[in-house]
Amino acid sequence: MRTIALALLVLVGVSQAAFLLPYSLPNDLIQLMAFRETPQNAAISACQDIQFNYCQTTFNQFFGMDDSISWRNGSYIFNTVQKYLEMNVTELIKVCNTRTQFYQCLGSSYYTCMNLYTLLNKPQPDFSNTFDYVRTFRGLEWMCVGGFSEVVSQWDCLGTFPTTNAYNSCIQNFNQTVSAGNFCPAVQQTGSCLNDAYNAACGVGGAGYFGCENFRITFDNSCWGLRCMVDSTN
Repeated sequence: MRTIALALLVLVGVSQAAFLLPYSLPNDLIQLMAFRETPQNAAISACQDIQFNYCQTTFNQFFGMDDSISWRNGSYIFNTVQKYLEMNVTELIKVCNTRTQFYQCLGSSYYTCMNLYTLLNKPQPDFSNTFDYVRTFRGLEWMCVGGFSEVVSQWDCLGTFPTTNAYNSCIQNFNQTVSAGNFCPAVQQTGSCLNDAYNAACGVGGAGYFGCENFRITFDNSCWGLRCMVDSTN
């Protein structure tokens, strides 16, 4: 993957983009994911509401979101963050810095709070909002850490690719074939499909790995051991 000095970043507008991948899951599969994300270690830090709400409010301030917006409004948060990511590389860096501050604010409880099992066991959760909330922060984790240099160096292609027929074909196949019985194999197959499609569209191996990981990371805690492969031929 190529790297680029932050001092050399330029503002690059994207008319249509989707750095957080657009797709949805039915409630029964979200529930399956939550079950598979059940914490296995009793020593893991609990997600305390007071701290969680404080950190969320601080995160919201950057985006101009009301203090009352929380994980229960996950779809709204997803769409708001998406709009900022679409703007330019400078805004991406700002979003990533805000995500880092949120991570640091939650400290050792971050991964417990970003867990479907944890959130869906709170009173009266909405499955779709909860799923969108968790995948927003998992997507940012990949984009702002492991995938950062790639998304910066291939801004236009990586941003616009999820609006193409090739992307939709991979996701439609996932939607048509995924079930409780083949959940993780379907995730793996879709990651591979996106790897090939991103590579074909953007022309370098790093793009395929980025696209595969950007999808896979949402399922990291429910499909253990799945990995995207770096294409060493490019």
